[in-house]
Amino acid sequence: MHQKIVAFFKTYEYANLITIDASGIPKGRMMENLPFGDDLLCWFATGASSNKVREIQNNPKVSVFLYRPGDHSSICLQGEAMVVTNVALRKEMWKEKWAVYWPDVPTNDDFTLIKIVPRKILYLDWPNRRQEVLDL
Repeated sequence: MHQKIVAFFKTYEYANLITIDASGIPKGRMMENLPFGDDLLCWFATGASSNKVREIQNNPKVSVFLYRPGDHSSICLQGEAMVVTNVALRKEMWKEKWAVYWPDVPTNDDFTLIKIVPRKILYLDWPNRRQEVLDL
């Protein structure tokens, strides 16, 4: 299942990141995926002053959702998010196209990363009508 999850994620440029807002309501938004590897960690780039950063700081429990319309399969990753401001990591993850948002390249203080450590991943294999669960 581990390899199925990695392969699924690697085919997607965007995912739906779901946080919990101040009133306790789930809030989703599309995010550009950063490299996803065998460690199953999700990474996203965002502004340090964004609502999602405040929501994560208040409640680190998040979900990441991917849906494959071709066969209706999906992945729901449930985990804990943290805001990462490490300059070396920001430089490593930097994409030049982001300069429009953060003109001072990756050292701009508003450019930050979100790291999500998965606790559970649900994989819905719709064609085979089977759900698999990976507890971490």
